[in-house]
Amino acid sequence: MRARTITKADTTFRVADDERYREFWDWYESGAWEPDTLAVFERFLRPGARYLDLGAWIGPTVLLAAQTAASVVCVEPDPVAREELERNLDLNPDARTKTTVVAAAAGAADGTVVLNAGGGPGASTSSVVRSVGRGESWYVPQVAATALLRDAGIGHGDLVKVDVEGAEYEIVPALAPELTQKRPHLYVSFHPNLVFDKTSVRTRLASGRRALRLNRRLLRTLLVYRRHYVWDERRGAFRDVRRRNLLRVVFPLPVRASFAIGACVFTDEEV
Repeated sequence: MRARTITKADTTFRVADDERYREFWDWYESGAWEPDTLAVFERFLRPGARYLDLGAWIGPTVLLAAQTAASVVCVEPDPVAREELERNLDLNPDARTKTTVVAAAAGAADGTVVLNAGGGPGASTSSVVRSVGRGESWYVPQVAATALLRDAGIGHGDLVKVDVEGAEYEIVPALAPELTQKRPHLYVSFHPNLVFDKTSVRTRLASGRRALRLNRRLLRTLLVYRRHYVWDERRGAFRDVRRRNLLRVVFPLPVRASFAIGACVFTDEEV
């Protein structure tokens, strides 16, 4: 297997030199790739902590976290992406030793769901909430996120990343008891566009009302955390948006500003 060395955030690891993902890894090594994720990992993933990655894809955050974390559990339902993730882990024996790969989707409960690869098999946009029929689909097992947290031994001071293409609206509220008790740092990517059905005016209205309810329920769960940080790239610093999220819960208006968009880390720690 051909491989290449990746350098990121003062660490190096190896990945398969697959033509399909070569452009991504070039971007990953540049300064343009997710500066907010790098800032979160540098600040909130401490040496010796446990790390849980819901939505691991081909491993860019897994391989980065494995340089620091004591143990890594990562969840990826897309079989094509997961095969690439396994190849990349095989190229990094230290990371492989400390990493467990779960071949399933994370969800609110155990079961079976349809995963739709709207961007094609192995793309980063595979989702269990996207409408079926716009790409290849598979039936995949779903594992309750609460069980994943418990099995990974996640507790106070550990880091959980949730990047699940719209499924966050079910997963995060289901985690409420665990988050309240264990208080890990929680890094969530929001995808409100995926819970809208734009087929017709009627479906837009119905799904818009549903999206507001889901968004409000999710944010209400996260108010248990004292700090809601987004990365302000212009200032090169974290900015606390908890007050804004509180307003989104109290006054859920049918406008774009009511939705959390992008990524946010939820924590009790002040930076």
